[in-house]
Amino acid sequence: MKENQDNVGYYSIIPATILYNKELKANEKLLYAIITSLAYKEGYCFATNKYLAEKLGVNPKTISNWISDLSKRNFIIVEVIRNENKQIIQRKIYINDVPYPLNIGYQYQSKNGQAIHQKVEDISDKI
Repeated sequence: MKENQDNVGYYSIIPATILYNKELKANEKLLYAIITSLAYKEGYCFATNKYLAEKLGVNPKTISNWISDLSKRNFIIVEVIRNENKQIIQRKIYINDVPYPLNIGYQYQSKNGQAIHQKVEDISDKI
C-alpha cells in the first residue's frame, strides 16, 4: 500500500509541444510530465531536485540541468523565494502552457445546427 501513497497524481500530461519537440531529451519530457502531475494540487510544483531525481533514477544535478533547459525554452517558469539572507527557502515550478487558449467553445454543430455543447447543457439542466 505504501507504493500507492507515493503516487501524487492520477496521470500526467505531456502536450504535443513537448512530446514532439526534437530538441528535448526523452527524460526532460518525463520530468515535465511529473511536474504537471505535482503542480495539479497547488498550481505549482515544489518538489526538490532530490525527490525528482529519485523518481527518475538520475542525479539531482541532472534534474537541475533539465529544469534549466525547460525554463530556458519557456515550458516552465521557476520562481525562487529567498529569505533576507538571500538563502533559498522555496522553489515553485509553474507550467507555462495553455494548449488551446483560443478554443473556449466547442465549435462542432449537430445536424439541426445547434452547437453540441449547448445540447449537452440543455440535457444536464433537465437531470
